[in-house]
Amino acid sequence: MTKTKYIEFGNRGFWAYDVALGVFLKHLIDAAEKSGQAKRAWLSTAISSWREVACISDYGLKLESGWSAAKRQAFIALAEVACARLAERASIPAGEVGWPILNDLSIHTRGAVEMHTAPVVELGRAIIELVSGELPKAHDGEFWFYGTPTGRKTLGRRSSD
Repeated sequence: MTKTKYIEFGNRGFWAYDVALGVFLKHLIDAAEKSGQAKRAWLSTAISSWREVACISDYGLKLESGWSAAKRQAFIALAEVACARLAERASIPAGEVGWPILNDLSIHTRGAVEMHTAPVVELGRAIIELVSGELPKAHDGEFWFYGTPTGRKTLGRRSSD
């Protein structure tokens, strides 16, 4: 069971700590369901996918690059709501992270006593930047890694040109 998941939009992406991504996706799902738009076909399909990714460690998050500008903006607005909601708290106790998200499946906390929300919010903002085309590029040979307890890092090695 891997601790990392790849998040992809178009031909770009980055890695995320799976627990942080699960917590973010739970809040994204909540925002989508409370928005009154969850029955729209594109969003209903996305929510189903987000539920699977949040609970199944082998699934990465592939965001639909074919979304129209309006759908991308709607997604970004929902992600901003999720980030704002997460930012209201410094941490979430592990016992609370056991939300049932997909049938009887929930997020696996990997033994953490609590999840600090700052790295999860940073991850959410990186997803927003990815979808909006504003995510800075990592150095050559490296990939961004978000959601770790200590915040953003890079993975890989710089080429030695």
